[in-house]
Amino acid sequence: MKHDPMTGLEGLMFTARRLVDGLYSGLHASPMRGAGIEFQDYRVYTPGDDLRSIDWKLYGRSDRYYVKRFSRDTDLNLHLTIDGSASMNFSSLSGAHDHRCPTKFDTARQLAAAIATLVVRQGDRVGTSVFDQRLRSFHRSAGSLTHLQQVVADLEATQPATGPADLGASLAQLHGALSSPYHGRQRGVIAILSDCLDDPQPMLRAIDRLRHAGSEVLIFQILSPDELNLESADESGLLVLDPERSGTTHDTAPLKTHPAQVAQRYRQLIDEHQRRLAREFASRDIDHTLVHTNRPLIEPLGRYLRLRTQRTRR
Repeated sequence: MKHDPMTGLEGLMFTARRLVDGLYSGLHASPMRGAGIEFQDYRVYTPGDDLRSIDWKLYGRSDRYYVKRFSRDTDLNLHLTIDGSASMNFSSLSGAHDHRCPTKFDTARQLAAAIATLVVRQGDRVGTSVFDQRLRSFHRSAGSLTHLQQVVADLEATQPATGPADLGASLAQLHGALSSPYHGRQRGVIAILSDCLDDPQPMLRAIDRLRHAGSEVLIFQILSPDELNLESADESGLLVLDPERSGTTHDTAPLKTHPAQVAQRYRQLIDEHQRRLAREFASRDIDHTLVHTNRPLIEPLGRYLRLRTQRTRR
């Protein structure tokens, strides 16, 4: 897939596969090992079998090659919904958009593509959607490679909007879409990828409706390090504006300030916001993962795999 000059992504599918392969390599795991898969028995190796499925300990004892066979004890239906509002186009205070300083949206769709790839490899089903003030796109869940390629290609072609997010309204719309007959009695997990920087109450009310309907909710909160700490800002001055109101009837004039003057109060406010989110999510038994745009995505991807494994063992 060709290089996307707007985002610095060199093929979202390639990136996703590389992340998943790196995760499995780091775990030294069989490709069939993981959530929803239980060991069943052995059979003799035949040419064409994946070498990673060979039980080398058994080979050491028997001097013969055997591969592990697994049975599935669960069927997961995962839906990834991604914040595509203007605030997700932020990368850093320097404004640099490259692989060293990706935007929150680039981070979100790379992580979403990697999770989707992992889900399909495990034989599960995945759907995706992108939202700002409403759902902009929606893919029903499926588990085929063709479906995976389509959702990843659509993510790669999607750009953040110029307006604000309405996570509460978008999740309510998603609830309606997921309540359609195709959803049936499948156990559903909804993973929200967003910066969660808006008023939490509408989001929490919508999440409560989703959970009441039987869906499990995961939160991947994606933030730039500069949003958590202003100390790295240029002391010559900081021009502050609201990207989600720019060009609207509610547009406000940019505010020139100095980081040293506002850093302490800003840190207090952002810490209070994060503590409130942590409390609200914990009280609902919602797993909340903070994703930093400057850190390897294999960490939150691994966390998802662990959550998936824990879920099937309950």
